Amino acid sequence: MGGLAVLALLGLYLFLATKLFKAAKTTSTKAIVLLLALLIPTADAIYGRIKLQQMCKAEGGLEVYRVAHGVEGFMDESADEIWIRQYGYQFSEGDSSPKIYYRISKQNDQFVREDNVTPKSEYQVQLKKIGSTKDTYMRRQYLIKEIAKGEILATNTQVAFNGGWAEQLIALFSDAGGGAVAWCSNVELDSWQRKIKIIINTLKHSAR
Repeated sequence: MGGLAVLALLGLYLFLATKLFKAAKTTSTKAIVLLLALLIPTADAIYGRIKLQQMCKAEGGLEVYRVAHGVEGFMDESADEIWIRQYGYQFSEGDSSPKIYYRISKQNDQFVREDNVTPKSEYQVQLKKIGSTKDTYMRRQYLIKEIAKGEILATNTQVAFNGGWAEQLIALFSDAGGGAVAWCSNVELDSWQRKIKIIINTLKHSAR
């Protein structure tokens, strides 16, 4: 049904544009009608993509303000043994519920989970989501902060453009729904890769 609605809208728009074009008396008027017919559904989409690239240059990608050395582990939304096994940290901490924490570490060649622990992480990795598919632009930003002082050590930001009005209207009738149509080309599209990049470039552990 969504696809049929889109086709009906496009058909109606083309019908009205064609009718106005034929009704135009002079060549210059026909040219204006044709230009408007092209720009009305696309002008904000073109401008939006130009502005997106400006935003990407200004705030997209990895920004490291301070590198922390000798980091044994860190706090994340959920602890994961991959940070120990593959990236060389000694522990990984997460919260199973507000103010209830757990820790994963390697003991005697086995990964062990300890629940209801007092965190010992000095740094925390967070994902900050700004905006939604209803907005023209939305951002997904990983940040690393020093827990005690609240100092931001680094950010890794991806900016997305949700399309012009015509793209958003068509998305309302599509089965996929709304969403981003363009992203920063200078930033990793994969969220996990952005997370890895900010962590290994900001939180340096001691070689063991």
